Amino acid sequence: MKQGLETVEDREYTEIAEVPMTDESKFEVKYSFVHDGIEGICTIVGQSETVESTTGEEELKVTLLSEFDEDSLHYNSMTAKEQVDNDLINVEEYMHRHINEG
Repeated sequence: MKQGLETVEDREYTEIAEVPMTDESKFEVKYSFVHDGIEGICTIVGQSETVESTTGEEELKVTLLSEFDEDSLHYNSMTAKEQVDNDLINVEEYMHRHINEG
């Protein structure tokens, strides 16, 4: 995920901390981000699962979501959330290519 976020040109993401999880198929990482005067902190929540590809092979699928803490400066900012969520769609695609294609 970190490598995928590094490919985002419009925003700069900095990892703050990984949140310990008991479920091996889930992960949470806190990130700060900066872009055009919008800066904030969010938690990226990931869920992985094994799915069957169109060729019948098993693939790992990762779904990413952003969560903003209520005390975050941009908790109610749809602009910040939309920007981060759009970035995460691209990161998901990046991860799927690199995980499943080798």
